[in-house]
Amino acid sequence: MRTTLVTDPAVPGANEDAAGVLGDVAVVLDGAGLPRRFRAGCHHSVAWFSHRLTAHLLTGAQDPGTDLTGALARAIAEVRGLHEDECDLEAGSPSAAVVAVRRTGEHLEHLVLCDSSLLLHARNGGVRRLSDLRVDDVAREESSPEGVEERRNATGGFWVARHEPEAAEQALTGRTLLTDLSAVHLVSDGITRTVDLLGMHDDDSLSAALCTAPGELIAGLRAAEETLPEHRRPRKLHDDATVLTLSL
Repeated sequence: MRTTLVTDPAVPGANEDAAGVLGDVAVVLDGAGLPRRFRAGCHHSVAWFSHRLTAHLLTGAQDPGTDLTGALARAIAEVRGLHEDECDLEAGSPSAAVVAVRRTGEHLEHLVLCDSSLLLHARNGGVRRLSDLRVDDVAREESSPEGVEERRNATGGFWVARHEPEAAEQALTGRTLLTDLSAVHLVSDGITRTVDLLGMHDDDSLSAALCTAPGELIAGLRAAEETLPEHRRPRKLHDDATVLTLSL
């Protein structure tokens, strides 16, 4: 299995994404770049949270007796323990979307929580994208950022990795035969905006580009973001863009 990691921060030196590989486990976290008022109870940065949660998840998922859901729940609890004595987490704390995979025997296990994605590139050429789109559903239903935030990690809302271990139970999980796959891509939503926001790709062509020239894809992404007309520009014109590819 060959691993390729490419990441490009929206702001140089301030990447809130985090990614890594340890043994048969690969992880990408997309730290939620929320306005400060929505994480006012914690003095730690989004990058501090996403980087530490990545390290704890990679380590915890090495245990073959623990599934990815359990490993994520334990990692969330461990990171919570690093700062709950000095931060008022219930008043607002950093959060992140998660995508993780683990090779186990003849299968590749996966976990997806919130709006990062997993692209499964089959040996027959087809591509299946796994994304947790509940946050998009909530955003369409709510008229204000405050309304969206009230439904974070709440029944009937959407779920992210934050300080509640029970959020892990809300992740999308499954497994795929390794013999059915040629590659998998773990991507932050800074990458999938090439499909969802910019229309540069569909899932099939995005996966193909990530297999062959991820750096060129990100360069094209940045150029396309700059040319977006004002009425189509998102809150963040540029977003951290990270892809971790496993070629099988």
